[in-house]
Amino acid sequence: MKKMIRLGILLISSISYSQVGIGTQYPNSTLAVNGSYAGSYKSVAVDADLTIADQFVNVVGASSGVTITLPDAVVADVVKNSFYGRVYHIKNTSSFDVTIKGKGTQLLQTGPVSIANTIIIKSGQSVMVVKNSNNGTTTPLWDIFQQTTVSNDNTIPVGAIKSFRAVVPINIFTANGGTRNIMTGRAVSNTTTTDRRSAYELSNVTDQAKFIVINGLRMDFLEATSSGNVSPKFCNVTSAPITYGVSSLSTNDRYMNGANTTIAGPGFYYSYKIDGDDTFGTDSIDLSEYVNTMITFPNGEWYNCTWHATRDTVNYYFYFTAQRLN
Repeated sequence: MKKMIRLGILLISSISYSQVGIGTQYPNSTLAVNGSYAGSYKSVAVDADLTIADQFVNVVGASSGVTITLPDAVVADVVKNSFYGRVYHIKNTSSFDVTIKGKGTQLLQTGPVSIANTIIIKSGQSVMVVKNSNNGTTTPLWDIFQQTTVSNDNTIPVGAIKSFRAVVPINIFTANGGTRNIMTGRAVSNTTTTDRRSAYELSNVTDQAKFIVINGLRMDFLEATSSGNVSPKFCNVTSAPITYGVSSLSTNDRYMNGANTTIAGPGFYYSYKIDGDDTFGTDSIDLSEYVNTMITFPNGEWYNCTWHATRDTVNYYFYFTAQRLN
C-alpha cells in the first residue's frame, strides 16, 4: 500500500511539473518551441485601451499624439484573476510621441526609483511592458523592459555635437501636396497651413530616426515659397507650445529679430524664420546656402545649429548639425 501511495505521489508530481515541447521530443523548459510562434498584432492611429486579446501593437499615423492605456491590473482574487507576466510589445512608428498609461492612476516602473503613471516613447522607439506580481494601487503594477533609444531623443550632453544628412528627390520635394501647420510670426497665435513638403516626411523610417531634435524642436527643411528653393525650419514635435530665441548669420541674409519666438503645439507646427529671408537659393545646381544659428531656451540651454542645402539634377542634400553649449 505504501509503495502504491508513493508511486501515486510521484505520478502527480511528474504531471504537475511536466515539460511541454512543440516541434521537439526533448523539451528542456516548461514550454519549449522549436520554431516560430504567432501573437496578436494590430496597428492603431488613435487612443486605445489594451485588452487580453492584444500583444503586438504598432502605433501609426501622423496627425496627433496617441495614448495607449494598459488594462486594469488590480484584481479582486489574485489566485483566480491575476495575470502576472502578461506581455505587451508597443512600437511607435508615428510622427508623434506615444504615451503609455496605467489604468486610472496605476503606476509603471522603468527603474529603481523611476515610477510614474505614464511613460513616453518617441517616434522610432519600442518598448515591452510586463505585468509584475504587485496588486495594489500604491505600488507599480507594470515593469518596463527593453525600451529602445533613437538618435533624436532630445538628450544632447553639454559639448556634444550631432550631425545628419538627408537626401530627398527634387521631383517629390517640389510636388506640393497635403497640409502642414506653420507659423507666420513669432507669437503663438500667428499660424496658418501650407502644402509645402518637408524633408522629414519624405525620408524613410531609418533616416527619420536620425533627424536632430533639441528640446522638442526637430531640425528640418520645407520647400520655400519660391519654386526650387528651400527653407530651414524647426518643427515642434511635442504636445505643447515651445518658446525659444534665435539669431543667425547666413551666406545671404542674417536674422536678428528672433527673440521670444514661439512655435504652437500640438500639431507639428513648422517654425517662423531661421534664415533672414526664409529662403536658401537652391533652384540651380550652381547654388547652395548655409545658416549658422544660436538657439536659446528659457531653461538656460543654448545650442549652435547649422542648416546647409545643396543639390544636383536629381536630389536635394540637406545637412544639419547641433552642438549643445550649456
